[in-house]
Amino acid sequence: MSKTEINSDQLKIARSANKVYEFLTDLRNYQNLLPEDETRDVEADVDKASLSVKGLGHFSIEVTNKSPESFIELTPSGKLPFPFTIEWYIEDKGEESVVTGKIQAELNVFMKMMAEPKLRSFVDKQAHKLKNYLESEIS
Repeated sequence: MSKTEINSDQLKIARSANKVYEFLTDLRNYQNLLPEDETRDVEADVDKASLSVKGLGHFSIEVTNKSPESFIELTPSGKLPFPFTIEWYIEDKGEESVVTGKIQAELNVFMKMMAEPKLRSFVDKQAHKLKNYLESEIS
């Protein structure tokens, strides 16, 4: 197995780094980011969530590391086909932020060929939904 890094598009969001950080550190907000066609059975509180993702099964995920206004790491637990983390990087640009989602996964060659395109799509959809949701939100 080797570590595979999958990055979302890097997106400018017309919200402060603090606003983006606060949104992403509350797992109840992820229901607004998850692709409806790939997820179900989502239950969440501030620090922990459980959900089912097509191709990954049912698992829990929690915030395991964070640095104010710049970094959030989410780590899943449960029966998973491979270990992975989801990371969010936030760059403060004053009234706006630059955000990148990243999945770090331990994949063998076969799993990489099958899973990498799906994981890339998954993290890209979340990043774009984050931008759309936060920019359309009345604040």
